[in-house]
Amino acid sequence: MWAAVFTGERLELREMITPPCPSGGLLIRVIACAICGTDIKTLRQSDVKLEGGKLRSMKLPRVLGHEFSGQVAATSPDVQEFTVGERVVVAPTVPCRRCHYCLRGATEMCEQLRVFGYDWDGGFSEFVSVEKDVLDAGCVVRIPEGVDSLGACLAEPISCALNCLELSPVEEGDAVLIIGAGPLGVMLSDLARRKGARTVMLAEVSAEQIEAARVSGADVYINTSKEDLKAKVLEITGGRGVEVLIVACSAPEAQAAALDLIAKRGRINLFAGLPRGKSTVCWDANIIHYTECFVTGTHGSRPEQVRAALVLMETGAIEPAKYISHTFPLSRIHDAVETSRGTGRLKVLVTP
Repeated sequence: MWAAVFTGERLELREMITPPCPSGGLLIRVIACAICGTDIKTLRQSDVKLEGGKLRSMKLPRVLGHEFSGQVAATSPDVQEFTVGERVVVAPTVPCRRCHYCLRGATEMCEQLRVFGYDWDGGFSEFVSVEKDVLDAGCVVRIPEGVDSLGACLAEPISCALNCLELSPVEEGDAVLIIGAGPLGVMLSDLARRKGARTVMLAEVSAEQIEAARVSGADVYINTSKEDLKAKVLEITGGRGVEVLIVACSAPEAQAAALDLIAKRGRINLFAGLPRGKSTVCWDANIIHYTECFVTGTHGSRPEQVRAALVLMETGAIEPAKYISHTFPLSRIHDAVETSRGTGRLKVLVTP
């Protein structure tokens, strides 16, 4: 099989031996794998991942890619719940289901969390091996009839957006501001509208990216390179600020601005991680104290939220195709990565 392999220094297209179907598991033929900002960060930062303030190394070489859909190519003889030919997605963050956090339902915080494209080879390849532990954790999910196989690979990023809005809920009549008009900003905008937001604002520094994001359900698009964000938000909200503010871009200045834009008892969600070495933000803690606002982050999602994302696709509440701007064959993985690094695009898919 062919795969895009990260060596720690570069991404190489290699011909490799197709992995066997593991005992108690599945072999999945990859249909599509979307490029995530985490993939780009891994390629830039090389070989390490930040978790709980600590760095840990991935085993190299490694096939990246965790947002993938596929078709069951082979099953272990003792697997009864899946059959060859079924279309599936894999919830890529696999919990142990036994630790302190798993037992409290926060499986994305699992102390032994393992991730496709980091602990196992991921979806930038023709085949992915899925071990028994992944099945046992409920991380392999059937794609419903009527849901396109390409769009289904976006179940994982949509599930992260669902987790964000669970942690920082949008209530009927809320004003919502999302800073960052990338693919996740667009998804969050659509989901906030579904939750009953009165006004959804999408802010972005790039005019080209704003144009790409106009497929979203936002009411107002704010180009922060030309408009004063604070003045615009306060004008729209009558000086009150927004009830929900989501920072969906990796910019310290966007996080730093959040307290100036939040309403009393509002919810701030730091959805995007910051670049290493630039993750310290200075806030006036008295604003949090006197406004009684809530500040939280979002890291990943749970397998049940991946299922919920597929249900939204199945019912037509979410149209994944509109979040896809580019599709490349695996042979053009480098073009796909460069496109993902640019502006004026949404999700970039690789189709092995």
